[in-house]
Amino acid sequence: MDVKRCYSTVSRLLLLAFLCLAGPSAGRLVAQPNPMGTRAAALEQKLQAILAKSSGVWGISVRYVERNEFAEINAEQRFQMASVFKIPVLVELYNQAKEGKISLDERVEWRDTPLYFGSGILVNLDPGLRPSIRDLATLMVIVSDNAATDQLCRRLGFDRINARMRELGLEHTRVDVGTRDLILRALGLTGEQYRDLTVEQLNKLDRSKLGSEIKENQKRFLDQCPNCGTPGEVTTLLERLLAGRAADKDSTSEMLKILSNQQFNERLPRWLPYDVRVDHKTGTLLEPVWVVNDAGIIYLPGDKHIVISVFSRGTQMDLSSAETKAAISGAEERIAELGKLVFDYFTTVGMQ
Repeated sequence: MDVKRCYSTVSRLLLLAFLCLAGPSAGRLVAQPNPMGTRAAALEQKLQAILAKSSGVWGISVRYVERNEFAEINAEQRFQMASVFKIPVLVELYNQAKEGKISLDERVEWRDTPLYFGSGILVNLDPGLRPSIRDLATLMVIVSDNAATDQLCRRLGFDRINARMRELGLEHTRVDVGTRDLILRALGLTGEQYRDLTVEQLNKLDRSKLGSEIKENQKRFLDQCPNCGTPGEVTTLLERLLAGRAADKDSTSEMLKILSNQQFNERLPRWLPYDVRVDHKTGTLLEPVWVVNDAGIIYLPGDKHIVISVFSRGTQMDLSSAETKAAISGAEERIAELGKLVFDYFTTVGMQ
């Protein structure tokens, strides 16, 4: 008997036996479940309808943890995180504390008041105060204290923060600089002559005289995108934090408690019922384009959870102060509207 013909006959018999045993589905491709879960298409349409009346560019990532449902818009696009980057800093801090590299009870002397810009309360307090590392973490989150953040970043190291994010599966989210350097770059002040610039000197600086230098530096800032991340990855980080996969049990509980004490609640929690807990962190930049963000965990009845990240940015540089203020106010209102929509959808419409 011809060897090739024998081999072909045996092969056909084996295949026939397999198909008989495997049943009717063996001869076709079987659809595999989406590892992200079930897409809430109706919710996405409602989100799109809200964004249709919004200016700027928006990215949204929503996940209903217990039902494994999700909705997203531009979720993989990189956005300037602004102060939302303080969540990765918080996660790294508590991991290093657990590893014995830093003590949350250690007290550090507050000094160098004139060198810090932007939000927070430490810059308004007299030097000599000795907050604990835990105090700095709390201030960093609940009042977005930039001075507290930068002190922690120097102790933790940006390489370690980013390595931790890689371990947690965040490939496109980085913390490159602290708040002082981030603000200086956003303002277009990137030369050595600005390295030791104080708040008083900044307030007296006439940036209009620097003209094209400022403009080019700000364009470079937008292109390089320091401290940028994606809504999808920030949602992943928060989901893993909630699940206890970003730190040990005690550290997780403490971090969530800090996030729940957020004092800036004009965005995601704004139109939610008073008794709804939201663990979240906001982020804002005024230049070179406006940035308005919020990312957090919304607690639903029955111990259920929605994780949501909303990032937004303007598209036009050189807005006037009044135009920037109006844009930020409008974006905050829009995030509040999105937060209420998502809450209502999963507690009423989405339950049907």
